Amino acid sequence: MKKIICIGSVTKDIFLAIDESRIIDNSQDITAKKLMAFELGAKVYANHCLEKFGGSAANVATGLTKAEMKAFVFARVKKGEVGNWIIKQLGKIKVKKNYLQKTGDANTAVSVIVSDYKNEDRIIFRTGDSVETFDLTKALEKFKERVDWIYVGSQKNNWQNKLKEVFSFAEVKKAKITLSPSSWQISKDAKDLVAILNKVNVLFLNRDEALELVKNIEGEVEDNPESLLTKILSYDVEVVAITDGANGAYVGNKINKLFLPAAKTTVRETVGAGDAFCSGFLANYIETEDIRQALTWGISNSAGVISKIGGAEGLLTKREMRHRGSLLEDQIKIL
Repeated sequence: MKKIICIGSVTKDIFLAIDESRIIDNSQDITAKKLMAFELGAKVYANHCLEKFGGSAANVATGLTKAEMKAFVFARVKKGEVGNWIIKQLGKIKVKKNYLQKTGDANTAVSVIVSDYKNEDRIIFRTGDSVETFDLTKALEKFKERVDWIYVGSQKNNWQNKLKEVFSFAEVKKAKITLSPSSWQISKDAKDLVAILNKVNVLFLNRDEALELVKNIEGEVEDNPESLLTKILSYDVEVVAITDGANGAYVGNKINKLFLPAAKTTVRETVGAGDAFCSGFLANYIETEDIRQALTWGISNSAGVISKIGGAEGLLTKREMRHRGSLLEDQIKIL
């Protein structure tokens, strides 16, 4: 059984479904093409309010666990009701939480997701922390098991030093690295990020993140996923995957560049779609190193998640991804 460390966030997600938002065209800004607005001072009623666990580390670890891999969550919660609730939820799905730390004064991370089902999109408000106050050095020193891959989700302050630790640890363990950086890292430290991509085996970005990364490095950018894929591959990363929401996803390496449209499904909630793509892609790529088949698993897993509410509710099993992915193979386009 393959073992994967998942470094990133864990959160309590509160979902509010509304149908009174106004979508504003902001297409002059390629990194924020649409805005969600409400009447100032208004009282807006939600259709429902649901609580789920989420966060990059939790979602990806859950997806890999359902794909019959052993995934360890590296994150923190504060002692108390919310932190204990998250730990209990992760325990139910058998994610390895031995390295989930209950420390610090910072509140457990909580997200409030305001979803507009008519427009099939949402905005996320986040508070608390599960990443910055996580003691990565302590966790890595404590980890004595074999590990095959390390997933690093979004980070903020001091992320450069944390990644140096991860790279050193991976070298000792002979583990491979997959990275899904935050928009915060890309906006503030794009040059530092590009400088370490030669040590990354698989890089995950969404289209907006890819645009911002290239724009910050090159000074100008063409809003074209294929061009973005080509440019980011030139930064010496082994495999690049760019998700493009309802359009599908692009993936490439030094040999091939591929595109696969999104799978048809009934959309309930888009939160967690990117994490689901990551875990689905990795569940296959870790075993096969075949970007073609891994792309179909990633797209299938994303479709499963957006058909449910919550970043982990609709994640597929290995058997389900194999079956659904096989039905998508003839839709792959070679770029």
